[in-house]
Amino acid sequence: MVKTLNFLQILLCLPLICLTFAFEIKPQNQENDAAQDTPTLFSVEGKLTIRPELQPKPNVFGDIYISLDYGRYFGFVRSDGSFKLNDIPTGSYIIEAISVDYTFEPLRIDITNKGKIRARKLNLLQPNVVVTMPYPVKMTALHPTQYFRKREEWRVTDVLMNPMIIMLIAAFLLMVITPKLAAQDPQMQKDMQNLQLPKMDMPDMADMLANMFGSSSGKKGNTRKAIASQNTKRTTR
Repeated sequence: MVKTLNFLQILLCLPLICLTFAFEIKPQNQENDAAQDTPTLFSVEGKLTIRPELQPKPNVFGDIYISLDYGRYFGFVRSDGSFKLNDIPTGSYIIEAISVDYTFEPLRIDITNKGKIRARKLNLLQPNVVVTMPYPVKMTALHPTQYFRKREEWRVTDVLMNPMIIMLIAAFLLMVITPKLAAQDPQMQKDMQNLQLPKMDMPDMADMLANMFGSSSGKKGNTRKAIASQNTKRTTR
Protein backbone atom coordinates (compact mmCIF):
# COMPACT_ATOMS: atom_id res chain seq x y z
CA MET A 1 0.00 0.00 0.00
CA VAL A 2 2.81 2.37 0.86
CA LYS A 3 4.54 1.63 -2.43
CA THR A 4 1.43 2.49 -4.39
CA LEU A 5 1.10 5.82 -2.56
CA ASN A 6 4.70 6.71 -3.28
CA PHE A 7 4.21 5.85 -6.93
CA LEU A 8 1.11 8.05 -7.13
CA GLN A 9 2.98 10.93 -5.51
CA ILE A 10 5.78 10.62 -8.05
CA LEU A 11 3.29 10.63 -10.91
CA LEU A 12 1.62 13.75 -9.54
CA CYS A 13 4.96 15.54 -9.09
CA LEU A 14 6.27 14.79 -12.58
CA PRO A 15 4.02 17.35 -14.39
CA LEU A 16 5.00 20.04 -11.90
CA ILE A 17 8.69 19.31 -12.44
CA CYS A 18 8.26 19.38 -16.24
CA LEU A 19 6.44 22.73 -16.07
CA THR A 20 9.16 24.29 -13.94
CA PHE A 21 11.84 23.15 -16.39
CA ALA A 22 9.80 24.46 -19.34
CA PHE A 23 9.35 27.91 -17.79
CA GLU A 24 13.06 28.12 -17.00
CA ILE A 25 14.21 27.06 -20.47
CA LYS A 26 11.78 29.28 -22.45
CA PRO A 27 13.07 32.67 -21.19
CA GLN A 28 16.61 31.60 -21.89
CA ASN A 29 15.67 30.68 -25.47
CA GLN A 30 13.82 33.96 -25.91
CA GLU A 31 16.85 35.90 -24.70
CA ASN A 32 19.10 34.01 -27.12
CA ASP A 33 16.69 34.65 -30.03
CA ALA A 34 16.47 38.33 -29.16
CA ALA A 35 20.24 38.57 -29.02
CA GLN A 36 20.47 36.94 -32.44
CA ASP A 37 17.77 39.19 -33.96
CA THR A 38 19.26 42.49 -32.78
CA PRO A 39 21.71 43.73 -35.46
CA THR A 40 25.23 44.74 -34.58
CA LEU A 41 25.66 48.52 -34.55
CA PHE A 42 28.84 50.43 -35.33
CA SER A 43 30.22 53.97 -35.19
CA VAL A 44 31.40 56.23 -38.03
CA GLU A 45 34.13 58.75 -37.25
CA GLY A 46 35.72 61.56 -39.22
CA LYS A 47 36.94 65.13 -39.25
CA LEU A 48 36.17 68.30 -41.21
CA THR A 49 38.79 70.78 -42.37
CA ILE A 50 38.48 74.24 -43.90
CA ARG A 51 41.45 75.75 -45.74
CA PRO A 52 42.76 79.06 -44.36
CA GLU A 53 42.36 80.81 -47.72
CA LEU A 54 38.59 80.37 -47.40
CA GLN A 55 38.75 82.65 -44.34
CA PRO A 56 36.65 80.60 -41.93
CA LYS A 57 34.85 82.55 -39.23
CA PRO A 58 35.28 81.77 -35.51
CA ASN A 59 33.34 78.74 -34.28
CA VAL A 60 32.57 77.79 -37.88
CA PHE A 61 31.90 74.13 -36.99
CA GLY A 62 29.05 75.10 -34.69
CA ASP A 63 26.74 75.65 -37.68
CA ILE A 64 27.64 72.37 -39.42
CA TYR A 65 26.09 68.95 -38.87
CA ILE A 66 26.77 65.54 -40.41
CA SER A 67 24.03 63.76 -42.35
CA LEU A 68 24.12 60.03 -43.10
CA ASP A 69 21.76 58.44 -45.60
CA TYR A 70 20.04 61.78 -46.41
CA GLY A 71 19.20 62.65 -42.80
CA ARG A 72 18.30 59.18 -41.53
CA TYR A 73 21.25 59.44 -39.12
CA PHE A 74 22.86 62.73 -38.18
CA GLY A 75 25.29 64.13 -35.68
CA PHE A 76 26.97 67.37 -34.71
CA VAL A 77 30.56 68.48 -35.14
CA ARG A 78 32.90 69.27 -32.28
CA SER A 79 34.81 72.53 -32.06
CA ASP A 80 37.95 70.88 -33.48
CA GLY A 81 36.05 69.58 -36.54
CA SER A 82 35.81 65.93 -35.44
CA PHE A 83 32.53 64.01 -35.35
CA LYS A 84 31.21 60.56 -34.46
CA LEU A 85 27.95 58.88 -35.44
CA ASN A 86 26.85 56.00 -33.23
CA ASP A 87 24.44 53.08 -33.63
CA ILE A 88 24.87 52.68 -37.39
CA PRO A 89 23.90 49.23 -38.79
CA THR A 90 25.67 47.51 -41.65
CA GLY A 91 25.06 48.86 -45.13
CA SER A 92 26.16 51.46 -47.65
CA TYR A 93 25.51 55.11 -46.86
CA ILE A 94 26.19 58.58 -48.25
CA ILE A 95 27.77 60.89 -45.70
CA GLU A 96 27.44 64.67 -46.13
CA ALA A 97 28.51 67.74 -44.22
CA ILE A 98 25.61 70.20 -44.25
CA SER A 99 26.76 73.81 -43.95
CA VAL A 100 25.27 77.18 -44.79
CA ASP A 101 28.58 78.82 -45.63
CA TYR A 102 30.69 76.07 -47.26
CA THR A 103 30.25 73.17 -49.65
CA PHE A 104 31.84 69.84 -48.74
CA GLU A 105 32.37 66.86 -51.04
CA PRO A 106 30.05 63.96 -50.06
CA LEU A 107 31.49 60.47 -49.63
CA ARG A 108 30.14 56.92 -49.52
CA ILE A 109 30.59 54.74 -46.43
CA ASP A 110 30.40 50.93 -46.63
CA ILE A 111 30.00 48.96 -43.36
CA THR A 112 30.35 45.17 -43.49
CA ASN A 113 28.88 42.61 -41.08
CA LYS A 114 32.29 42.18 -39.45
CA GLY A 115 32.53 45.88 -38.69
CA LYS A 116 34.98 46.81 -41.43
CA ILE A 117 34.34 50.37 -42.62
CA ARG A 118 35.48 51.62 -46.02
CA ALA A 119 35.22 55.18 -47.34
CA ARG A 120 35.22 55.95 -51.06
CA LYS A 121 34.41 58.80 -53.40
CA LEU A 122 30.81 59.27 -54.39
CA ASN A 123 30.28 58.69 -58.12
CA LEU A 124 26.60 58.56 -59.07
CA LEU A 125 27.34 58.32 -62.80
CA GLN A 126 29.74 55.37 -62.48
CA PRO A 127 28.96 53.58 -59.20
CA ASN A 128 31.18 50.62 -60.12
CA VAL A 129 34.29 52.83 -60.18
CA VAL A 130 35.78 52.60 -56.68
CA VAL A 131 38.24 55.23 -55.43
CA THR A 132 39.02 54.49 -51.80
CA MET A 133 39.56 57.25 -49.25
CA PRO A 134 41.30 57.10 -45.86
CA TYR A 135 39.31 56.23 -42.77
CA PRO A 136 38.46 57.93 -40.39
CA VAL A 137 36.74 60.16 -42.91
CA LYS A 138 38.44 63.44 -43.84
CA MET A 139 36.15 65.95 -45.54
CA THR A 140 37.56 69.24 -46.83
CA ALA A 141 35.53 72.30 -47.81
CA LEU A 142 35.63 72.82 -51.57
CA HIS A 143 34.47 76.43 -51.82
CA PRO A 144 32.03 78.86 -50.20
CA THR A 145 28.42 78.08 -50.97
CA GLN A 146 27.15 80.19 -53.89
CA TYR A 147 23.44 80.97 -53.80
CA PHE A 148 23.42 83.31 -56.81
CA ARG A 149 24.64 82.77 -60.35
CA LYS A 150 27.38 85.14 -61.44
CA ARG A 151 26.28 87.63 -64.08
CA GLU A 152 27.75 86.94 -67.51
CA GLU A 153 30.20 89.50 -68.86
CA TRP A 154 30.81 90.60 -72.44
CA ARG A 155 34.00 89.13 -73.87
CA VAL A 156 35.72 89.42 -77.22
CA THR A 157 36.05 85.65 -77.46
CA ASP A 158 32.25 85.31 -77.45
CA VAL A 159 32.07 87.49 -80.57
CA LEU A 160 34.92 85.70 -82.30
CA MET A 161 33.41 82.28 -81.60
CA ASN A 162 30.10 83.30 -83.16
CA PRO A 163 29.35 80.95 -86.12
CA MET A 164 28.54 83.87 -88.44
CA ILE A 165 31.83 85.59 -87.65
CA ILE A 166 33.71 82.33 -88.22
CA MET A 167 32.05 81.92 -91.63
CA LEU A 168 32.97 85.49 -92.62
CA ILE A 169 36.58 85.00 -91.55
CA ALA A 170 36.79 81.71 -93.47
CA ALA A 171 35.36 83.32 -96.63
CA PHE A 172 37.79 86.23 -96.35
CA LEU A 173 40.74 83.87 -95.96
CA LEU A 174 39.64 81.92 -99.02
CA MET A 175 39.40 85.15 -101.04
CA VAL A 176 42.89 86.16 -99.98
CA ILE A 177 44.64 82.79 -100.19
CA THR A 178 43.12 81.39 -103.40
CA PRO A 179 44.62 84.03 -105.81
CA LYS A 180 48.02 83.60 -104.21
CA LEU A 181 47.87 79.86 -104.70
CA ALA A 182 46.83 80.35 -108.32
CA ALA A 183 49.70 82.79 -108.88
CA GLN A 184 52.20 80.27 -107.55
CA ASP A 185 50.94 77.54 -109.88
CA PRO A 186 51.32 78.68 -113.54
CA GLN A 187 49.27 75.76 -114.87
CA MET A 188 46.36 76.70 -112.67
CA GLN A 189 46.66 80.33 -113.68
CA LYS A 190 46.64 79.34 -117.36
CA ASP A 191 43.56 77.18 -116.86
CA MET A 192 41.75 80.04 -115.17
CA GLN A 193 42.61 82.39 -118.01
CA ASN A 194 41.39 79.89 -120.61
CA LEU A 195 38.21 79.37 -118.70
CA GLN A 196 35.42 81.32 -120.44
CA LEU A 197 32.15 81.69 -118.70
CA PRO A 198 29.03 81.57 -120.92
CA LYS A 199 27.87 85.09 -121.78
CA MET A 200 24.18 85.87 -121.57
CA ASP A 201 22.57 88.21 -124.14
CA MET A 202 21.93 90.95 -121.65
CA PRO A 203 21.40 94.55 -122.82
CA ASP A 204 23.83 97.23 -121.79
CA MET A 205 22.42 99.27 -118.92
CA ALA A 206 24.10 102.49 -120.15
CA ASP A 207 22.43 102.19 -123.56
CA MET A 208 19.08 101.45 -121.99
CA LEU A 209 19.27 104.53 -119.79
CA ALA A 210 20.40 106.74 -122.70
CA ASN A 211 17.52 105.56 -124.85
CA MET A 212 15.00 106.07 -122.09
CA PHE A 213 16.11 109.60 -121.29
CA GLY A 214 16.64 110.43 -124.96
CA SER A 215 13.13 109.34 -125.94
CA SER A 216 11.54 111.24 -123.11
CA SER A 217 13.44 114.44 -123.97
CA GLY A 218 12.46 114.06 -127.67
CA LYS A 219 8.79 113.70 -126.78
CA LYS A 220 8.95 116.80 -124.60
CA GLY A 221 10.55 118.78 -127.46
CA ASN A 222 7.82 117.71 -129.91
CA THR A 223 5.05 118.71 -127.55
CA ARG A 224 6.65 122.10 -127.00
CA LYS A 225 6.91 122.68 -130.76
CA ALA A 226 3.23 121.76 -131.24
CA ILE A 227 2.10 124.15 -128.51
CA ALA A 228 4.21 126.99 -129.99
CA SER A 229 2.75 126.48 -133.50
CA GLN A 230 -0.80 126.58 -132.14
CA ASN A 231 -0.09 129.84 -130.33
CA THR A 232 1.31 131.47 -133.52
CA LYS A 233 -1.76 130.45 -135.50
CA ARG A 234 -4.08 132.07 -132.95
CA THR A 235 -2.15 135.34 -132.99
CA THR A 236 -2.25 135.57 -136.80
CA ARG A 237 -6.01 135.26 -136.75
